Amino acid sequence: MRVHFSAAEPCILRLGGAVAGYCGEAEKFADLPDGEKTVAEFFPLRGDLVPLAFVIDGGFFDAPPPECVVCRYNCGADVYAAQFEERGGTRIWGQARAGGVLATAFSAGGKTRLAVDTGGNTELYDLPPAREINLGTEQIAGRTFARAFCRGGRGGTLLLYGQDGREALRTAADEWECGEKLTVRRRFADIAGHVGQTVYAYGENFVQESRTLRPREGFDFAALDERLLPFAFFQEIAAGGDVSPCLAPALLEKKHLLGEFLGDFIAAVLPKEVFYLTHGKQNAAALVYRRAENIYDIKFFMAEIQNGKISNIKPAE
Repeated sequence: MRVHFSAAEPCILRLGGAVAGYCGEAEKFADLPDGEKTVAEFFPLRGDLVPLAFVIDGGFFDAPPPECVVCRYNCGADVYAAQFEERGGTRIWGQARAGGVLATAFSAGGKTRLAVDTGGNTELYDLPPAREINLGTEQIAGRTFARAFCRGGRGGTLLLYGQDGREALRTAADEWECGEKLTVRRRFADIAGHVGQTVYAYGENFVQESRTLRPREGFDFAALDERLLPFAFFQEIAAGGDVSPCLAPALLEKKHLLGEFLGDFIAAVLPKEVFYLTHGKQNAAALVYRRAENIYDIKFFMAEIQNGKISNIKPAE
């Protein structure tokens, strides 16, 4: 099985006791023997980080360690070493007081968490892998919230906590504005260059009031090379946009069935080279599905095009 390795920090990668090379955000792949156990070790170039090691076997991709993010597909897998523990024990990322709540972000035992102390009770919440954690306070609809913003190599996450210590909101974000309502903006790394904006109102809970999605200025499905059209189509669905402009009339009538057919995928990306080695030359997209917090699956779909419009969608074989 071909496995692609990457990491949140530049690392020396060792597989089965032998140095396999360097990896970081740039990947390193290896063909691992099926049915055998392989020890994978990540040695960060930063000396203040503890190496990460685990055994890859038949059950690894169903129950990976929390420090890893894994993704499986029918011709390979991806392993991303997302978190490294600092030497010397606990790392305190920061603290912030918001009204009667004290929030503390810390890393220990390979996990990064937020402790929310209300004075009489303390709640612990797992935080997403991050290179930067910023804590603060926000005023929304006359209420005070503790805020954590976690920025990683693959996007940011905004988290808000009420005066009762409970998590009130957790959402992907790049920037936000607070006032009577909360406005969250997110930039998508897709062909259309989408920027999504969501407005939340707060009563007893945060309630989504509106959502808009805007492509970059000048983007037009009709101007795309036909080789890019399928990727733009699937990315439009993942972003929550309208795919009507790129559908042929016969498929446009069945647009309401696309969600059921494709499932609840969260991203569309280019397949790795092992896909083409296995399946041949196909203009397919890799759709990413979240199975658990750090476990993802990929399914491959291709789109047939006639007269510049998508006329059929089917699984890649």
